[in-house]
Amino acid sequence: MKSRGRQPAVIAMISCLLLGPTMPAADAADDALVLPRGLSLGYWEFYRYHETRQRYNSEGDREALAHPFTNAPLDSSVFPRLADLDPFVPGSATLGDVSVEYRYAIDVLDLGYAYGLTDDLSIGFHAPYYWINNNVDTGLDTSSANVGLNPVSGECCIPIAIGGQPLEIDDVQNLVQAEYGFGRIEDWQRDGLGDIELGGKYRFYLRPDSALAMTGGLRIPTGYADDADLLNDVAWSYGNYAILLRLHYDYLLSSLWSDRESRLHGAVAAPGDVVLNLTLRYDWMLPDDKVMRIGDTPEQVLTSNRERVDRELGDIYNLEISGRYHATEALALTLTYTYTAKFKDRIDGSQGYNYSSLEANTDSSHHIVIAGLRYSTIAAYQRQQSPLPMEFSLAYRERFKGQGPSSGQANPILYTRWFVAGMKFYF
Repeated sequence: MKSRGRQPAVIAMISCLLLGPTMPAADAADDALVLPRGLSLGYWEFYRYHETRQRYNSEGDREALAHPFTNAPLDSSVFPRLADLDPFVPGSATLGDVSVEYRYAIDVLDLGYAYGLTDDLSIGFHAPYYWINNNVDTGLDTSSANVGLNPVSGECCIPIAIGGQPLEIDDVQNLVQAEYGFGRIEDWQRDGLGDIELGGKYRFYLRPDSALAMTGGLRIPTGYADDADLLNDVAWSYGNYAILLRLHYDYLLSSLWSDRESRLHGAVAAPGDVVLNLTLRYDWMLPDDKVMRIGDTPEQVLTSNRERVDRELGDIYNLEISGRYHATEALALTLTYTYTAKFKDRIDGSQGYNYSSLEANTDSSHHIVIAGLRYSTIAAYQRQQSPLPMEFSLAYRERFKGQGPSSGQANPILYTRWFVAGMKFYF
């Protein structure tokens, strides 16, 4: 800030943040606060995830990220040509059992900006940037194998009883590539821009102890979506546009038991203030088209059926409840719970495949709890004891329950735990 002349105006918008269609702040719920006219807010948040090895399946249980390939038999259900060898081996022809483990390492930096058009209307955007590694471990147990490579031609397959050589894991990778056209299942890493979100928040009701606001926005699919020809990639975008709608309600809960005069959206919260935030969100997913693999059943991951299909992804709705306790003028503690659910996808094509296999279990849900704290220099800035009005935050978030698809064609519901650090600055 170049001058203290703007100090009263800056103080007037303390704690205001356009969170409408953006990711929630590290320590606080999406709320009904808006920026006063002519004032701006910038923020950053850094998400550090614990290494992720599990996801939630359609039954709500945790399973390995590479579940379809965890101790999976390599028989005719994977390579149909092996069925021709069944009469020549005991039982059914098999190359052994393959084991694959995925370990996701994820970091996200979210950058945002908001501007007050009027005292009741703010506009803004945010743009996350992702760094994701999938650390892959692969192995092959050939103790049960009864067919292998022809030692003369090097091709698959002949019974081991007449000289077939057990495969190595690289041989299996080569077979998968030749049979289905997938890339190798190996370490994968990528970084890039996530989906950009634009929006505006309008506050249409404000009283000393309560406020209501609504947000409208647009999500632009600038992030990385799933590649139909890769089994080891990690998508961070659905790949479609979405219209974003939110309704926010704030209530000064401590007004029920405190005789002290206080205002919900005052410049500086008083010690002992307790604020309740309730936000309802709805993401209207717009239709699109995408190249996908279509299995004969929902469980079939390895398939050569490939087509650009028409998609209507299920809309997403979310309920968030948060409480914020102001221990001092500078320090606040928060606790937040969010429930998110997604409706079933609708997918269709023109080549006669079983498109319903892509729709199975695409309705999903998950629960997140967030515990955080934040430190504000606003009160100190008001007393001219701090050069800038800023807020710093730390939070721990955990997705402790979920239910989601196991298909490699749908975005999974990951079991995740992560820390978030953030900063807001006003100008």
